[in-house]
Amino acid sequence: MLKYRLLTSEELRELEEEFKHFLIINQIYDDEWKLLNQQKSQKVEELIVLFSNLVIEKAIKKIAFLEIITNNGINAFYCKENEMELIGISTENKQFDFTLVKESSDIRNQSLSIFKTSKPYFKTREIEVFNLINSGCSIISSERYKKLELAYNLSIKQIKN
Repeated sequence: MLKYRLLTSEELRELEEEFKHFLIINQIYDDEWKLLNQQKSQKVEELIVLFSNLVIEKAIKKIAFLEIITNNGINAFYCKENEMELIGISTENKQFDFTLVKESSDIRNQSLSIFKTSKPYFKTREIEVFNLINSGCSIISSERYKKLELAYNLSIKQIKN
């Protein structure tokens, strides 16, 4: 059953050696693989689905931080083992477009709302991370997330003072 997506032909070519090892582990050798391909066997598709799931899941497990920037704001996600943390930044100024911000000085003159929340995963961590990527999120560094977290912590201190 396909969990994520099929690898493209180009991706499969790039992973040819890994795919050969995968086939050998599944006791399918070169001649048998060629025969299955010629017969357009259902097993070929099943093996490609299984390999795609394994490759994509392995890559997703390495992802910790994601971000999506829209005209209305910035949402950054920290994908922990059992929960996802979100830091969101927005402004009530409808004329301001976060996608056009090039430097932090561009944002300093805005009245910003910043929040932080977390939630447990409803599905598996990997499925939720995959869905975020499919919805437009990009992988970011821990440093980028920590800067947003620092901004959040500073905003909390300002509210208290």
